[in-house]
Amino acid sequence: MRVATQAGGGDFMNYHDAVTDVLEKAGRIILPGQAVDVVAAAEQEFARHGTCDARFLEPIERMLSECLQQWTVVQKRAIWRSTEAGQADDIDFDESELPWIDVHLEGELMHHIIDRLSGKGAGDNNAERDQEPW
Repeated sequence: MRVATQAGGGDFMNYHDAVTDVLEKAGRIILPGQAVDVVAAAEQEFARHGTCDARFLEPIERMLSECLQQWTVVQKRAIWRSTEAGQADDIDFDESELPWIDVHLEGELMHHIIDRLSGKGAGDNNAERDQEPW
C-alpha cells in the first residue's frame, strides 16, 4: 500500500508498506511441485515448525532485491527513516550512498518480512525484537 504525498516529490513508504509490497509481489511466485505460493508456504512452515525452509525464503529475498532496485531514493529514505535503526541513525544519505542504504534496508526489511511470515510482526513490536538473543 502506497500513499502519495507532495513531500519529496514521490510516494511515501514506510517499512510496513515496503514489506507489504514485497510480500504481495512474492505471493505470485509458485515453486515447481508446490500447490501454494512461496508466501503461503513460508507462513505454513513457520506455523507448523517455527522455522522455514530456505527454498521458500530465497524467492522472497530475490523479490525484495528487485523492489529495492525499483524504489526511488525518496521512497528508500522514507522506508529507512521508518525503521528503528533508521530512526536512531543521524546520517542523511544522498544518491551517492544508495548502495549503503540498500544493504541496510535489505537486512532490516528481511527481518520484518520474516517476522510477518512467522506471525511475530502482527503488532510490529520492536521492543520484542530487541529482546531476541541474536
